[in-house]
Amino acid sequence: MRDRPLPRIPGASSALQGAITRLEHDDPRFSPGDVASAFRVWQRVNSGPARRARDHALHADCEYCNPPSRDVLELALHLLPRRSAQELRRLVAPLDERFLQLTIPLPSKPPGPWWTLRT
Repeated sequence: MRDRPLPRIPGASSALQGAITRLEHDDPRFSPGDVASAFRVWQRVNSGPARRARDHALHADCEYCNPPSRDVLELALHLLPRRSAQELRRLVAPLDERFLQLTIPLPSKPPGPWWTLRT
């Protein structure tokens, strides 16, 4: 039985991929492939129709409705070495910007990460 190759982040350098692999191996909060999988989910949420992003925002606190993709990316951004985090941030930033364009703020929601305060 062959192991399946781990998912990769499109456009990520080999240095970033290596740093992510080390993070996922060393930190028990991650499993191999978590960061790339989270990136692909966040990319899918923000590359489709506005309805997809709004549905994601509406159910942001439901792990059954939405995998915690942006939460995983945020944790990785804080734990990766500075250069790797900067590169990942450059890849995530356009997706975040698109999410902000497709959704509207919900000031009545309880405090939390910015991506959970949208609809």
